Amino acid sequence: MLKHFARRWIKQLVLGIDWQVDHLLVVLVSGTDKPNQPRQQKLLEQWYLSLPLLSVNQPIQAQDEWQGFIAHVSGLLGSASLHINVGLPNRLCTWLHCPAIPSDVGTNLITSQLHYQRMAATALNLEPIHLRVCHVQLATNLSFLVVTKRHYDDHIGQLIRSVHDAIEGSVVGRIEPQGLTTVVVPTWLGDVGDEYAMACFMANRSAGPSC
Repeated sequence: MLKHFARRWIKQLVLGIDWQVDHLLVVLVSGTDKPNQPRQQKLLEQWYLSLPLLSVNQPIQAQDEWQGFIAHVSGLLGSASLHINVGLPNRLCTWLHCPAIPSDVGTNLITSQLHYQRMAATALNLEPIHLRVCHVQLATNLSFLVVTKRHYDDHIGQLIRSVHDAIEGSVVGRIEPQGLTTVVVPTWLGDVGDEYAMACFMANRSAGPSC
């Protein structure tokens, strides 16, 4: 009875993913949202998945390793919702200082995004269609464009959609640049290898510049 009562408070699990193109370092963290109490997280599981998305000729869903991972996540998820934070490696990003957006561009989100995309393409001498651009505002007068190749974004999108299609329940995904070059595994997560530090950082990322 007590165990059942405790599980009622688990509203969301977070899947933190350190995405390294051809392999994934993944942690699943639970949190309890109780009234008037801070959110307490607990490490449920960690995985190393070798999934070379850039070279496979079959859908990710057809791979045995992926099916085992999804089955394990589904078993731990229960009725909770799942939030996915995918960290885009710094080595796959280019950070560009972003000047203030011209007043004639306006404040329309789509118009602004196209402006940033063209700005980044000009700086890198590439076609805008091949780039994915995220605008990161760090301070009032300090902002950056985080630029990566669009096909990386497509593969991460495939990953998130594959989880969404396989999990019965609410799934929300986001991509963001890792930003930090050195991350330490929080001691309160228990026995987690240092190689999972970035995945833990992503799992504990409740706010920040999402792309």
